[in-house]
Amino acid sequence: MMQNKNIPAALNAVAGQLTEYRAPGETIQTDTDCKLTYEILQWAKTHEDGTTDDRSIGTVEISRSNKENGAEYHILEKRSGGDLEIYEANVTTEKSDFGESIQNWTLSWHLNERPKERLRVSGKVAGKTLELDGTIGQKQSSVTYPVLCPWIMPFVLVKRGLDEQRSTEFTTVDELTYCKANQHLHGPDPIQSEINENPLLAFRHTGQATLPIHYVFDSQGRPVFVTFTMLSWILRTIDTSNSP
Repeated sequence: MMQNKNIPAALNAVAGQLTEYRAPGETIQTDTDCKLTYEILQWAKTHEDGTTDDRSIGTVEISRSNKENGAEYHILEKRSGGDLEIYEANVTTEKSDFGESIQNWTLSWHLNERPKERLRVSGKVAGKTLELDGTIGQKQSSVTYPVLCPWIMPFVLVKRGLDEQRSTEFTTVDELTYCKANQHLHGPDPIQSEINENPLLAFRHTGQATLPIHYVFDSQGRPVFVTFTMLSWILRTIDTSNSP
């Protein structure tokens, strides 16, 4: 736990971890394959003295394989919500002015205790139309190019670079199931903090039906935290063992 007064609101969800946090020693190169593993934390309680508690509720692994015109991602998220929920997804992207944009994907979701009862969703983007095919049938939505999702944003923002100050419009597909057009990315902006005396930079995602999401990078350009108000991801490992 730590005093809350020196922690910006964007990091409240991980405040209980920050004094002890050390980023992985590896760095992320935009032209090599690697896997990021995050611990998922839930902001559990704030005490009268300003200290905070959070608890671990799962992990999310995001693997990226570079391709000539984009990338392929594999995502495995395990999250406790009473029962253990397991999300597994494959996403293909193409290069765009933003950095990347999703072309197609598949998603499988199930509870650990009922592995045979799976929700399966697939989708693709054709021009300015997103086509979603799932258990409730097919659905089409108009989108604002590019199309992204929080699972791949840490890698996309690394590739985009941390020296660009601008606001960019895009579409997000939350958990590859819920389409939200007219979203905005702001930054990166510096976060004033006394954590480890290292500077932090954050991109901020806002938009209709979206609570602000912050993608926080350390001085080495590693996406160390992703905050979702009451939930957050905290980077634990960077695996480059499969890189060429």
